[in-house]
Amino acid sequence: MYSSISAGNDVLAPTGYEVFAAMIALIAISLFIWALVSLARDAKALTNRETVLWLLLVVFVPLVGPAAWLVTSRRYRRKPDVQ
Repeated sequence: MYSSISAGNDVLAPTGYEVFAAMIALIAISLFIWALVSLARDAKALTNRETVLWLLLVVFVPLVGPAAWLVTSRRYRRKPDVQ
Protein backbone atom coordinates (compact mmCIF):
# COMPACT_ATOMS: atom_id res chain seq x y z
CA MET A 1 0.00 0.00 0.00
CA TYR A 2 2.65 2.51 0.98
CA SER A 3 5.75 2.68 -1.15
CA SER A 4 9.02 3.12 0.61
CA ILE A 5 11.31 5.97 -0.37
CA SER A 6 14.67 4.75 -1.50
CA ALA A 7 17.82 6.28 -0.04
CA GLY A 8 18.62 8.08 -3.31
CA ASN A 9 15.29 9.94 -3.45
CA ASP A 10 15.28 11.83 -0.18
CA VAL A 11 12.49 14.40 -0.52
CA LEU A 12 13.95 16.61 2.20
CA ALA A 13 17.40 16.98 0.64
CA PRO A 14 17.75 20.12 -1.47
CA THR A 15 18.43 19.75 -5.16
CA GLY A 16 21.30 21.49 -6.92
CA TYR A 17 18.92 24.13 -8.26
CA GLU A 18 17.60 24.91 -4.78
CA VAL A 19 21.12 25.30 -3.41
CA PHE A 20 22.05 27.59 -6.32
CA ALA A 21 18.89 29.69 -5.83
CA ALA A 22 19.60 30.00 -2.11
CA MET A 23 23.16 31.16 -2.80
CA ILE A 24 21.93 33.80 -5.27
CA ALA A 25 19.35 34.98 -2.73
CA LEU A 26 22.00 35.21 -0.01
CA ILE A 27 24.27 37.21 -2.32
CA ALA A 28 21.41 39.53 -3.29
CA ILE A 29 20.44 40.17 0.35
CA SER A 30 24.07 40.78 1.37
CA LEU A 31 24.63 43.14 -1.54
CA PHE A 32 21.40 45.00 -0.70
CA ILE A 33 22.38 45.50 2.95
CA TRP A 34 25.93 46.52 2.02
CA ALA A 35 24.63 49.08 -0.49
CA LEU A 36 22.14 50.55 2.01
CA VAL A 37 24.82 50.95 4.68
CA SER A 38 27.22 52.49 2.17
CA LEU A 39 24.52 54.84 0.87
CA ALA A 40 23.68 55.93 4.42
CA ARG A 41 27.35 56.69 5.11
CA ASP A 42 27.83 58.67 1.90
CA ALA A 43 24.50 60.52 2.04
CA LYS A 44 26.17 63.72 3.29
CA ALA A 45 28.22 63.94 0.12
CA LEU A 46 25.09 63.66 -2.07
CA THR A 47 22.23 66.06 -2.69
CA ASN A 48 18.80 65.06 -1.41
CA ARG A 49 17.63 64.27 -4.94
CA GLU A 50 20.64 62.03 -5.62
CA THR A 51 20.16 60.22 -2.32
CA VAL A 52 16.49 59.49 -3.04
CA LEU A 53 17.20 58.36 -6.60
CA TRP A 54 19.97 56.02 -5.49
CA LEU A 55 17.80 54.69 -2.68
CA LEU A 56 14.96 53.94 -5.12
CA LEU A 57 17.37 52.25 -7.51
CA VAL A 58 18.92 50.12 -4.76
CA VAL A 59 15.54 49.08 -3.33
CA PHE A 60 13.53 48.45 -6.50
CA VAL A 61 16.13 47.01 -8.89
CA PRO A 62 17.55 43.89 -7.25
CA LEU A 63 21.21 43.01 -7.82
CA VAL A 64 21.74 45.72 -10.47
CA GLY A 65 20.85 48.68 -8.23
CA PRO A 66 23.10 47.75 -5.31
CA ALA A 67 25.91 46.73 -7.65
CA ALA A 68 25.64 50.03 -9.54
CA TRP A 69 25.78 52.00 -6.28
CA LEU A 70 28.79 50.09 -4.99
CA VAL A 71 30.67 50.59 -8.26
CA THR A 72 29.89 54.30 -8.63
CA SER A 73 29.97 55.30 -4.96
CA ARG A 74 33.76 55.68 -4.97
CA ARG A 75 33.50 59.17 -6.39
CA TYR A 76 31.28 60.27 -3.49
CA ARG A 77 33.65 59.10 -0.81
CA ARG A 78 35.61 61.79 0.89
CA LYS A 79 39.36 61.67 0.84
CA PRO A 80 41.03 62.01 4.22
CA ASP A 81 42.24 65.47 5.09
CA VAL A 82 45.98 65.76 4.76
CA GLN A 83 47.59 68.20 7.15
